[in-house]
Amino acid sequence: MKKTINPLWGGRFEKENSNLLKDFNNSISFDYQLGLQDVKVNKVYCEALKKAKILSEKDFKKIKNVLDEIQKDIKKNDFKFDGSFEDIHMNIEMAVKKKIGNVAGKMHTGKSRNDQVATDLKLWIRENSNEIISRIKLIQKSLLKKAEQNIETILPGLTHFQNAQPISLAHYFLSFFEMFSRDKSRFENLIKNTNECPLGSGALAGTNFFEIDRKFIAKRLGFAKPTENSLDSVSDRDFAIEFLSSLSILSMHFSRIAEDFIIWSNVCFNFLSFSDSLSTGSSIMPQKKNPDAAELVRAKTGSIYASLFNLLIILKGLPSGYSKDLQEDKVPIFNSFNSVKTIMEVVNEMISSIVVVKEKMYEASMKGFITATDLADWMVKNIGINFREAHFKTGRIVLLAEKNKLNLHEMPLRLMQSIEPKLTERVFDILTPENSVLQKKSYGGTAFTEIRKAISRAKKKI
Repeated sequence: MKKTINPLWGGRFEKENSNLLKDFNNSISFDYQLGLQDVKVNKVYCEALKKAKILSEKDFKKIKNVLDEIQKDIKKNDFKFDGSFEDIHMNIEMAVKKKIGNVAGKMHTGKSRNDQVATDLKLWIRENSNEIISRIKLIQKSLLKKAEQNIETILPGLTHFQNAQPISLAHYFLSFFEMFSRDKSRFENLIKNTNECPLGSGALAGTNFFEIDRKFIAKRLGFAKPTENSLDSVSDRDFAIEFLSSLSILSMHFSRIAEDFIIWSNVCFNFLSFSDSLSTGSSIMPQKKNPDAAELVRAKTGSIYASLFNLLIILKGLPSGYSKDLQEDKVPIFNSFNSVKTIMEVVNEMISSIVVVKEKMYEASMKGFITATDLADWMVKNIGINFREAHFKTGRIVLLAEKNKLNLHEMPLRLMQSIEPKLTERVFDILTPENSVLQKKSYGGTAFTEIRKAISRAKKKI
């Protein structure tokens, strides 16, 4: 018999692959990360083979015992992945063969690497989506703690990056709590959307006469049911795109809070200061304290977006069925997940360790005619004019204040009455940032009473 060129598929070939193709084709350098999932898939598939009377009880126990050993070794980082075997599937099967000989060859009966890798990856994404959810909850707890400490801390809320209306700093932190709640829901929905098991689909057409019980396999692997179509099953990577999309949106939220903190730490704002543990200095300017950790959160978000586009581009032109292109789906997935895990640790520490400069925030909230909307609303309620007229008259008062280099609360009543004679001293009650905030009692508003209710509701969501 001729020499076996490849232990999984060499029978049809007469010549060995070039070293160039071997290196180019090799994926064990990254898909080793699917080791535990691949062992789990092999275990369950062997159970199904035993159930179908393809594996004897004796052979099943032999294979299972070795797979149990491999599982323990992988968990302890003691398993030696062999680069001469091109992927994780070959590594696991050859490791079993090394222990028990040719009995290992029965593991792959009716199974293809096409349905196996789709199942491995789907399991990996489901498991790691749960890890992301757990980490989001930790960040939400940090946000709630910071919110409780800053219910009555007032700062200017911005639109168009200009002072707009005063808000509670707790309101700001709770806004990110809501963003992360949506992120959590996305990963929860992703787990629901990946609840069909591809294993048992074979290469693309299903299994032949082996009577593999796909419902049994799905249940044992923690899925609700088998996938409906074997051709779709082996090439579907929608779940991978959804995972990267969810990571991208999550990282975008991290980038936004990092951007706010970077701006606020600038001496022109001085709203907060970063912990030394998350800052660096300059090699030339002794005075510098740079927010490098936050800046890297912002930058790494771009690479996570690129991973999403990478996978979309891989998939956009593929024909039906499995293609080797799909081997390249794992690098962007693994890289993005690892980046997001690190980002989450940094953001959690960043939120927990920032020092808020409350007086600077309040001082800024006194600038930019930030209670002008309150003045217009007061006119509507107390004078009886319509809002558009009140808006115009308030604009004229702001213009007059600007010319006199005064804030609204500093304006003499007589000057304001030159625009609207019916204004009274009572109007000054609503021109301070505190009173502006206190009036925003609508559900989800920034009034302190509403903030306390929002914090109470938020605690129930974690």
